[in-house]
Amino acid sequence: MGDPALLDEIKLVLRQNVYSVILFNFGLHGDTADLRTGLPDVIATLQRHAPNAKLIWTTTTPCQKKDNAPDASVIEKNQAAAEHIKKAGIPVDDLYTLVAKHPTKLWDGGGVHYTAEGTAIQSKQVAQVITTLLPVPQKPLRVLMIGNSQCPLLVGNRLIENLAESDKGAPPIIITGCIKGGASLKSHWEAGTGTNTARGMIASSSWDYVVLQDIYYVEAAAFQPYARQFHELIKGSGARTLLFGTASILRDYPQGFERQHRLHLDMGRELTVPIVDASPAYTKYFGAQPSAERMESLFAQDKMHPGLRGSYLYACGIYTVLTGRSPVGLAAPAAIPADVAKELQQASWAQHQETAAALKK
Repeated sequence: MGDPALLDEIKLVLRQNVYSVILFNFGLHGDTADLRTGLPDVIATLQRHAPNAKLIWTTTTPCQKKDNAPDASVIEKNQAAAEHIKKAGIPVDDLYTLVAKHPTKLWDGGGVHYTAEGTAIQSKQVAQVITTLLPVPQKPLRVLMIGNSQCPLLVGNRLIENLAESDKGAPPIIITGCIKGGASLKSHWEAGTGTNTARGMIASSSWDYVVLQDIYYVEAAAFQPYARQFHELIKGSGARTLLFGTASILRDYPQGFERQHRLHLDMGRELTVPIVDASPAYTKYFGAQPSAERMESLFAQDKMHPGLRGSYLYACGIYTVLTGRSPVGLAAPAAIPADVAKELQQASWAQHQETAAALKK
């Protein structure tokens, strides 16, 4: 504790990583006077340079005395430290008591260090104390996505999962796809209940969300009955339904975009489920007087399927509905320039807020 380089060395270590828990102790070395005067600076350094870490103080273990008397020197050091530890509100892992009151002697022949048994007993207690303060790992959201050729880039590039991984505090997300080119909800339903069918996959596993995405040209008469049937099946399985309204094809702008928006908004209200409202999110990104180049930038070369940017806009919308968190500032594919990614994130977030409000009306 009296080493003049100590605080600099602590700062150096703390710069190397981000720590959740720091367990600290200064052992047998150094004078009690140095510990008494220096410990407040050590605590302040830890708190300043690792502000999010939880601190644990460990009492120093006794040395074995020939007459089996208490180790007065160690007791004195622990008492001197206790004043500052209590004042700072730091929890204590009391290894001194564990060793001093253990029914068997845990030291090796030197009376300072420990046998394998002694080390194991102390390690177990240390681990138990640390475990109570470690962050609890968040359970991942398991999501089944039922859709068609609007989804492969979205799923294949892990766009939603990457957003979650870049968002501190967000739960991990695991996406599983039931993706069939050209499929509608009607054709997914009529495929039956086999192993790789939408209905079979809903029934065969435990999902948090099931995402339903229909063909871009679907009309209400074909969309509504199958959305309802899938929703009842999903609800019965214990999962939650998310309706995913994609953009229409570019040549059907704006009529097809409005149709997709209206279909999904009406069904979301009826079923009381959230929707990803991608058509107006696309429109919001286009702006009031969009150029052909800006509009085409969200599509693949066929101007029917989403390109990477359009798929990323989809991902931002789905991520927000799954988690309730904004995508602004989160990870984006390296192929999307940072300023474009930010615009896509902002358009998605703004549309989510508008749609969430509209669903309540």
